[in-house]
Amino acid sequence: MRADLIVFLFFYIGYILSLCKFCERYLKGFQINKKIFIILLLVVEAGVNFDRALAAPYILRAMISHILFVGLFLIAFSDDAMKKVFVAMIIVAIKTFVWNFGCSFFSCLALVGSNLFADGQAAYMAPWLEGIIGAAAYFPVILVQNCLRKRLASVLESKIRSWYLMTTAFLMGIVAIVDIVNWGASNGIMVVSNAGGAAYGDVYYNQIFSHISICLLTALAACMAGGFVFFMNKVYIEQRQKEQYNAQIEFWQMLNEQHIQMERLRHDMKNHVLALYGLWEKKEFDKAGSYLQKMMEKGNIGCEDELTGNQAVDALLYNKRKKAAELSIRWMADIQIPEKCAVDEFDLCVLFGNLLDNAIKACAEMADEKYRFVEIQSQQVKRCLLLVMKNGTALKDTKEIRQGIGFFNVYETIRKYDGTVSIKVENQVFEISVLIPLHDNGYNMKKTV
Repeated sequence: MRADLIVFLFFYIGYILSLCKFCERYLKGFQINKKIFIILLLVVEAGVNFDRALAAPYILRAMISHILFVGLFLIAFSDDAMKKVFVAMIIVAIKTFVWNFGCSFFSCLALVGSNLFADGQAAYMAPWLEGIIGAAAYFPVILVQNCLRKRLASVLESKIRSWYLMTTAFLMGIVAIVDIVNWGASNGIMVVSNAGGAAYGDVYYNQIFSHISICLLTALAACMAGGFVFFMNKVYIEQRQKEQYNAQIEFWQMLNEQHIQMERLRHDMKNHVLALYGLWEKKEFDKAGSYLQKMMEKGNIGCEDELTGNQAVDALLYNKRKKAAELSIRWMADIQIPEKCAVDEFDLCVLFGNLLDNAIKACAEMADEKYRFVEIQSQQVKRCLLLVMKNGTALKDTKEIRQGIGFFNVYETIRKYDGTVSIKVENQVFEISVLIPLHDNGYNMKKTV
């Protein structure tokens, strides 16, 4: 077996093991056997490099390699599809930038060393040395990949699909530019060391300058890619924090509004009692009933279906029911919050609020009154909180669901409490079911269902 092939296998297997650790940290479990995944990675690498014997252009081999790599991730892991594509492109970008930088940097060192030992007579590297350099360039890839594995936690946490799409498209563009430069280098396009001068045709110096240029370009591309990804991550985090801040403001405003209305009602209670007593004496019972109805509306009283056992959720549901009534949306609610609930009051409002906002918005877009409805139920099932919500929708299946920040906040809240969620769309009816443990004792969700 050739020495360069042995060196390649040694470094490439190390790269694959590092890659697996990276994936296991940020993606959900394997859908296929881990050993099969490693074998397929080796097959992909061997396949695209075997094309050299067929004189396939570098850019074609690189493009096929990236496509197969991303496709393998889609098959191998059980996470969200866009997240799998994004993580795959992050790994492709790391490998492309660092491996190319490493190859050019080591090639410069090898050329300088060979030239010194040959007393200035060596202008080219032997094929076996090129093979070893290509294999050794995987070592810095492993180092960078391991280093970034600990620093990309906030970047690689679950995000909305539009964010994944935007950042993935940018990474693809930057990687494509680096691949085009490498394609040019593989076709003999070099940076000359002394244009128009005496050393214009000096192959040795031209190779040195070409490799230095590739190093600089690759470093610049890596900085641009990293800067864009981290900047977009910062913008996304700030947007989420703003959404959470606005949700907190809305939450406290609802509670304050309800408190003020109740205080006003209590303050005027003497006058209301006297007025009702006068109507009763005159036997004007219809007017007394209307008067009581107005009092109930002012004090947020009489909404039996919103007496959940939690004051904050009661206030939120009252406001959402009021909004639904303004839009002629039928409202059906039967919500019971257990007294001992592990879910924080604010998180409950985030969960109910975002789900109901999406439901009311979907119903408002429906022309057929049959589908203008919101039905929400919540109760304790064994030692879990079960929430089921149905509403009319224009969607035909779950693939058409657009996950915005609000929907993502729902998923984050459910994940925070180790809950589960399922969504289905049938006959223009959207249904979401949420199951959250009520106690922080490592309760087994699978045994509960």
